Parts: sequence; structure tokens; C-alpha cells
Amino acid sequence: MFNKIFFSCLLVMFPVVSFAQDQSETNLKPVQIVPLVQYENLSLESQNIQSSSAGLQIIGTDVQFIGLYTQHVFKEPLNSGFPRRYHTIDVLLDGKNGRNQYLGIFKSESDKPVSGGIDTYQAAGVYGYEVIQKPNFSFVLGGGLAVGNFGIETDDGENWPVIPVPLVRLNYHSDWLEAKFEFLTSPNISFTLAPKDRIRLTGDIRMDQFRDTRDIIFEVALAYRPFSNKNEMGDYTGIALGFKNDHYGPFKLGNKEEEESIEVHYYSLFAEFDISVLKITAGYAFGGRSLYNETDKLNLKEGSYVSVQGMFPF
Repeated sequence: MFNKIFFSCLLVMFPVVSFAQDQSETNLKPVQIVPLVQYENLSLESQNIQSSSAGLQIIGTDVQFIGLYTQHVFKEPLNSGFPRRYHTIDVLLDGKNGRNQYLGIFKSESDKPVSGGIDTYQAAGVYGYEVIQKPNFSFVLGGGLAVGNFGIETDDGENWPVIPVPLVRLNYHSDWLEAKFEFLTSPNISFTLAPKDRIRLTGDIRMDQFRDTRDIIFEVALAYRPFSNKNEMGDYTGIALGFKNDHYGPFKLGNKEEEESIEVHYYSLFAEFDISVLKITAGYAFGGRSLYNETDKLNLKEGSYVSVQGMFPF
């Protein structure tokens, strides 16, 4: 099904990526290489998930590459003999030449990423043209092809693996608002109110699927940044309080005759502190649930959430 496609990674592939992008905006090097690491622990009454990530971001004048690998381990046994270890691979290549923009995307979430068959990965190549180019506004239109299992079958019941996908990108920035909208089969919105003030409101919203309200993945935070970019050391530290609805997966089981998957959703009230290359997030997690094969729900109750993200630009 179209709403199962992964392309929300265009806006928020991973929290640590967004962190690295924010911190690197003021760097004037023509090419910057940024190793990335993260550790997450979601501890609920009925389940504990530990996630460890490592990746690399390369930032150039007209091109950006992001590659991330994450291992997720469920500490408690899962229903129906589901495995407790899963892997996520995210890759994004985003380049431009004048008004022309090019995207290459790959994603896999499974116990057997890629090797488990076409159900366990998706890939796409997309081209866009900047129709409107103004100092504070940009509008891009385009499209491309995606490869994966999107629930489309041929007359003989085989998977139809290639579909066309549209691309829409809007970017706006002013003294009071920075906003981005991206659509590649699913909508993604991010914004910052009062981006140059010490107190600002940030938000990210996306909707990868359309089953219920838990599919609206969002994060909203009120942040305080004591230093501005005009400071000698730049805008290098800050604190924030926020609320989010987040998830893990869906992880597709590899080498199965029938499509099987598991995912976990949870809400979190959190506090966040970042200083230069380190960001620490901790909070109260609640409303946890696991979802087997998109239909069977299990209440995971409440607990805590902790994340430590690091980056090492050079």
C-alpha cells in the first residue's frame, strides 16, 4: 500500500541527523565529515527496547550524504515467536545543481535487512526542479521511481516492485518563521517560530500511514538558546521541554511467505540539553503499544525514555 512507504526520512531520517544538521549550519568548510552515534533506551512496564546507532554525514556546498545503521534489541520475548533483534539502515543522498535537485534514498527495517527479500527494503531515485526561487522562499516540483513491496500485484499474483512517486518541496524563512514542507507520497512538515530569538518553538510532523491517530508522528518543543550565532562561539548550547509521539518500525520479517511485521508506538514528555557535539534527552514515556501485523495490539503501559546523541565534525 502506498501509505506504507518510508519516505518520511526526507524530513526526519533520524533525530541524530537533525541534530547534526542544526549544529553544522554555521560551519564554513566546503566539505564537512560528521561521524554520528546514538544510544536510546525505551523502558516500559511490559517491554524494554535498546537501540544503538552509528553513521556518517558528509556536507558539501551542493550535496549532502547521510548513512545510518541502527540495531534494536527487545529485552522481553515477543508474541508468536517474533525475533527480538532488528536492524535499520537509512541512506539519503541529496544534491543540487542550480535549480535542479536530485535525491537517492534507501531504507531497510527488518530482522534480515535486504537479505530477507524485497519486503524488507525500499529505494528511490527522484528529480526535482525549483520552480520558484526567491531569497526567502523556494518551491520544488518533480518525481521519480521507487522500488519495493507496495502491495501492488500483477494478474498472476506477483509483486509489482516499481511505482512512480511525486516530489513537492517548499521552504520559507524569515525573522519570525522557518518552515519546510515536503511530500513524497506522504506529508512532512517542520517549523521554528522565532528562529533568531533565545526562546523559540520547534515542531516536526509527519504521517507515514493512515490507520489511526498514532500514525501522526510528531515532536513539539519549547527551546531556550542562551547564545546567538553572533556570539564568538556561536549558538552552541540550549535546553528544551517537549512532547512527542514516536515509534519503532515497522520491522518486516524477512524470508516469509506472508508479510509479517512488528512496530512499537509511545508518547513522551521530555527535557533536552545539548552542548556543541552532545545532546541528552530524557523523559516520561506513556501510552506504549506494540502492533503485530498492523492489527494485533498489545498495551506496553508506561515508563521512561533516554537518548544520548553525539557527533564529531572534522
